[in-house]
Order: sequence, then structure tokens, then C-alpha cells
Amino acid sequence: MIETLRPPQNTRREIVQLTSGETELALHVWRPERIKGAVFYFHGLQSHAGWLWEVGPRFADNDIALFVLDRRGSGISAGPRHEIPDADTILDDYANAVAFVRGMIGDSVPLSLFGHCLGGSFMAALMHHESFTTRYDAAVFCSSWLGRLHATLGADELRALAGETSDAPWDAGLRSADFTDEAKYRHFIDHDDLAVRQLTRRSRAVLLELERRYLAPRRALAPVTATFVSGMTDPIVDLDAAHGVFQDLMSERGAIIKFPTDRHYLFYTDVSDSLVDWTSTYTLLQGLNRGF
Repeated sequence: MIETLRPPQNTRREIVQLTSGETELALHVWRPERIKGAVFYFHGLQSHAGWLWEVGPRFADNDIALFVLDRRGSGISAGPRHEIPDADTILDDYANAVAFVRGMIGDSVPLSLFGHCLGGSFMAALMHHESFTTRYDAAVFCSSWLGRLHATLGADELRALAGETSDAPWDAGLRSADFTDEAKYRHFIDHDDLAVRQLTRRSRAVLLELERRYLAPRRALAPVTATFVSGMTDPIVDLDAAHGVFQDLMSERGAIIKFPTDRHYLFYTDVSDSLVDWTSTYTLLQGLNRGF
């Protein structure tokens, strides 16, 4: 399905249906007429590709294609709501989608992975996943509390969570006011029928396993540039703890950048355009560094 969002702009929006196993997943694409770089975005717990309706065209204006996969059970992708499948299944979904994107844009276009909030944890696990072999050129962790469960739960709690099989609901307790001060975005978040606000308790065990995949990895990371971006403070994320895990992952080679906001979802704040422009430039520089 192809639709034009704003004809004067250099943007074409598409929704590509990908099949992973027997599940239909929606890959949302905003792309310019000429793709000079690409960003693959990992959304957080309650969000989905629809949250990027303004951001996609902004990237395209910079000749950057934006790809957002609605995680299974999220957005308009198929799959049980409030449920995250086993770690290998969800990582294979992402691995297949990134491989599809690389095939679409070709080998010469620089590709950045961008993980927001919980999406950063999915991204970190994918970067260490044995079956993930697609070349990417940079990674951006945005407002991501990496290793959160391991940092906040005691040993007994971690053991109990690892063995959790209950389908009872767990509420993340997320508030739109923590994400943004803008009334229109808070209204959108509060009334978003596609938002996932709860998970089953056994899904939290999967999140714990995903953390383990990058805190105790089976393989080393590809030698790529990585940056952690956030606001000056974050009402949801312990930035000091997240920075520590990030630097451990990147062997102290990662950069940390803070934008002037105190809200969690940077794309719904006054720094949104600055973040889009920075990410666009960051992505294009990887192509220059490789001599493309």
C-alpha cells in the first residue's frame, strides 16, 4: 500500500507486509526519491510506527529513509497483544526485517540502527544475536535503560522472574507526562488504541532473557560506531546506570550526547528536529568513513 502524506515533500510512505514464520508483520517505510542513508528504528514498549508520523517525513527531507517494524503484537502487526514471544522468535523477526531493509537499499547506503527506550534493549540483543549477520554501520541508543531488570531486581527476584510462566497482566505504569510536555502529544498517547500498556508476566521473563543476551553475550559486537542520546535528565531512565551498561557494551568506545530536554520521548519535544538532523548527519558520515 502506498500513500502520499504531503505531496510537496520528498517523501513516499509505504507499509510493507513481511512474513516471519507464519506471522504477518508491518514494516513502515518513509523514503525519499534518492536514498543517501537509512535508519532502522526499534520502538519501545507501548509505542509503534504510528508515533513517527511526523518524524518519517523529516528524515526523508534529509534524504534518509526511515524503517520502523511494528513488533509482533504491536501496532498493526499480527500476534497476541500484551505478549512478547520467546527471545529467539522476536530477534529472528528483527534480523529478517533488517536483512530485508539492507536488500532494499543496497550495499552502498549507510544504515544506522536506532533503538528507543525498550527498543534499545531489543537492539542490543539483536546486535549480539548469532543469526544476525546483516551489515549495519552505526547504532544509536536513545533514552534506553539498558540492563534495567538486572539493575533493579535482587538475585531472588531475578530467579523468580526467569521462571515466570503466568499470563497475568503486568502494568508498566507509564505516564504520558513523562514522555512529553506537549498537550497534543500527551492526548495522542493517552488515547492511542494501538498502544501496548501492559504485558503478561511471562513476557517480562523474555525481557530478562533479552537483557542476558547482551549483558553476558555469546559473541562480540561488530566494530561499529555507537552513541547514547537522551535528554539532560529522564523521568523514566536512570541515565547513569544506562550509560555504564552502554560503555561496557561498547568497550568504552561509545559517545554520549544529551539534548536540552527533561522528557523521555525526544521526538515529542522541542529537540525533535535537532535529533533528526543529528541522526541524519551521523548516518551519512558512516558512508563517508567507509568511502561510499
